[in-house]
Amino acid sequence: MIRDFYRTLADAAQGHQPSWLATVVTTTGSTPARLGMKMIVYADGTIRGTIGGGELEKLVIEKVKADRPACEAKWGFDLGSHTGAEFHTHMACGGVEEILVEPLHGGAPLVIFGGGHCGVALSWLGAWVDFDVTVYDNREEWASLEKHPRAGRVVCAPYDAIVSHMPLPGGAYAVIMTHGHQHDSLVLRQLLDQPLRYIGLIGSAKKVHGVFEGLRREGVKEERLAAVHAPVGFPIGSHTPEEIAVSIVAQMIGVRNEQG
Repeated sequence: MIRDFYRTLADAAQGHQPSWLATVVTTTGSTPARLGMKMIVYADGTIRGTIGGGELEKLVIEKVKADRPACEAKWGFDLGSHTGAEFHTHMACGGVEEILVEPLHGGAPLVIFGGGHCGVALSWLGAWVDFDVTVYDNREEWASLEKHPRAGRVVCAPYDAIVSHMPLPGGAYAVIMTHGHQHDSLVLRQLLDQPLRYIGLIGSAKKVHGVFEGLRREGVKEERLAAVHAPVGFPIGSHTPEEIAVSIVAQMIGVRNEQG
């Protein structure tokens, strides 16, 4: 059993799907877990191993799915001891547990707005070069893990309230490639206020000019627009979704490696 778990742990650390290792690092008083118990949590909430089950384990899974921590985090859980631990449960064991959560797949967050054909190619290639991919689309048929099997997460929600449906982590990469110019403008307007490492907007020079002019009329500062990679990607004469994805990923890697 232990060997099987560590084989699974090695596979998770080497794979392209985001996952986290949760370990019981301290126990005080009566608790359902013993020191050192481990659980792998995948982005979709599935698990391998256990940290004792019950409400505490459920809370850890839910918090990992919601926060997707990019670095080590230690969470304290009150199991009825009333000692002021960070998180409280309804459990009556009477003890306290601390859980260390470590990301196993530490890729930079990449959010793709638009899950169409170009989004499919970009989600696959982005994950392949170690970006932690989320696909956001307002259409159920495209916000689908079936179409984006390498994405760690897909979100089907309106484009007019992005942050309320999916808080954007600081330093994330974002590429806008929705199915309509009006959606592109709507998304870009919201992203300009976020602390992102990279924003890319797909489209012709004419389309980009029109989107930027509309934002200028709304009072958006020129320096903020200048930070947007638009048209997105390196100019390699790309036409197919796969070629477009290559041009975008190459540009993002340049930014990630501080080459562009």
